[in-house]
Amino acid sequence: MQELLILCFVGALLMLDNAAAFQILVSQPLFASPILGWIGGDATLGFQLGFLLQLIWLSNMPIGAAVVPEGNFGSIAAVILALRLVKNFPQLEYFIIFVVILYGLLGSYFGAKTVTFIRHWNQQYLQRLLLKLKQNNPVQLGWVIFVSLVFNVVVVFIVFIVMTVIMEKGLGLIFPYMPEEINRIGHHAQIAIIGAGLGLTLTLFKGKRYWTLYLIGVLLGGAIIFYDTIG
Repeated sequence: MQELLILCFVGALLMLDNAAAFQILVSQPLFASPILGWIGGDATLGFQLGFLLQLIWLSNMPIGAAVVPEGNFGSIAAVILALRLVKNFPQLEYFIIFVVILYGLLGSYFGAKTVTFIRHWNQQYLQRLLLKLKQNNPVQLGWVIFVSLVFNVVVVFIVFIVMTVIMEKGLGLIFPYMPEEINRIGHHAQIAIIGAGLGLTLTLFKGKRYWTLYLIGVLLGGAIIFYDTIG
């Protein structure tokens, strides 16, 4: 339980980077997943999930004023769950990766709801502060920011814990009866995700000057995947 609390707390801190503070991309799956993996004792799994999840959300990177879905929330939730499940069911690792990626996509929906709730609370908090200022009462800006960030972390922390416990308990009733052969689904799904991720990145290469580099990357990636498949 202590490990779960630590993972969820770190995940909540990383989510601050999504919009509330920093915004140095540390909440992106490619960075957040290895961090969580290292804390959870499986950095390799963290890197693997970070790569796959980043491919899914790559076309929604926060470039300029682009509006980004809460894929970072879903990705962090997915990594936390994966670390818990793989530790209990190591024989189903590849299938678990497939399951948590689907869970991450679903988690992005709950992430959007969570962020909306936090923003609504912040708006109400701001209105109370404005009323206080109109009454000539002093307001400390530093304290206002601190309270807002703490509230953000607490809410996300609680949501991560609830989501993880529910999924871990539910899947824990099913996984003991699954054969190891089901890992084949995970193998095929990873190849499909890599292909889909490459397709999603097309929107990042609208200029013709990038197409040569993009084609080279696709060919090299395809060759590596093909070699790994037949190897």
